[in-house]
Amino acid sequence: MPNVLDIAPLNALAERASRRISDPAIAKRYQKLAADRVRANPRSFRPATAAELSVAPAWAQAAAERGETISVFRSNGAMAARLHTVARHINDAVRLAAMDANADSEHSTTIEDARRFIAKFGRVNFSDAALKATKFAHALAAWEGNADTRDVCEDQSLVLLSGRIWRRITSVAQLRKIGREFSNCLARTSRVSSYGAMLARGTAQFWVLRDLEGGGHMVACAPAPLAMRFTEVKGPRNAPISPDHPDLLQLGVALGVRPSPPPRPPLPPRPRFGDTPTRLLALIEELQQPRRCTLCQPRQAGLTLSERLRRSGAAH
Repeated sequence: MPNVLDIAPLNALAERASRRISDPAIAKRYQKLAADRVRANPRSFRPATAAELSVAPAWAQAAAERGETISVFRSNGAMAARLHTVARHINDAVRLAAMDANADSEHSTTIEDARRFIAKFGRVNFSDAALKATKFAHALAAWEGNADTRDVCEDQSLVLLSGRIWRRITSVAQLRKIGREFSNCLARTSRVSSYGAMLARGTAQFWVLRDLEGGGHMVACAPAPLAMRFTEVKGPRNAPISPDHPDLLQLGVALGVRPSPPPRPPLPPRPRFGDTPTRLLALIEELQQPRRCTLCQPRQAGLTLSERLRRSGAAH
């Protein structure tokens, strides 16, 4: 290993790559393997300049006086990408080893091999770890790729009055295909992340609206198995869709989505400091209304008994 002025950036690169591994013990071991791999690559370093040596620690200046080369770590994009890729593959091996071998006899041998690889990970070097982890990652990708094509819900359709058709998305692979068609984030989903995981677990349902020619117009997401509301509705390239869209309302009626409550009337503005409160203003306005003064305008005398009888027709 060369004499490196500052080893912290190198260790930080190895630590960032190890974060992709979910098992803490495996991640810690991989961090050391990654750091050693970077140290062994001469392209990861360059000779220190005179300006850097002038402010270097005493040990570096003494080594330079003895004729030793003092190096500085430099970023290597290819090496960094390699470290992150191997870390992802090792994490795939960890996921594969955590699966139940008895539940799927077809892949039980691969699962047992992954478990032995993880158990002996503390004694492998970087090259062997990268080679074996890549094999397990490819096996897991093929396995999950087949699983993504399986239907996780019933195939349903809803024909609208306009002639358009709502179709329910039944698999994660189909959801990704819809994402590529609509140019949105559904294209990158999987069984273990984001919308694909919600579909695979049965906690969300997805519908796509198509016309008679097969063109897609919008994708709607609602909770499952009971859809009380629409979680998200988007058009191509994430175009916004009005909640009052007639085609969306028809799907909502079929799924049992509750209508949106009417908007509440706006609250009166809160008075600022120094302003007269609203109730006090109303009281002042009421007091300012003209009223009859009982002193200036005395009340008229009441009618006598004979006058009341005459007006009522009782007296002749």
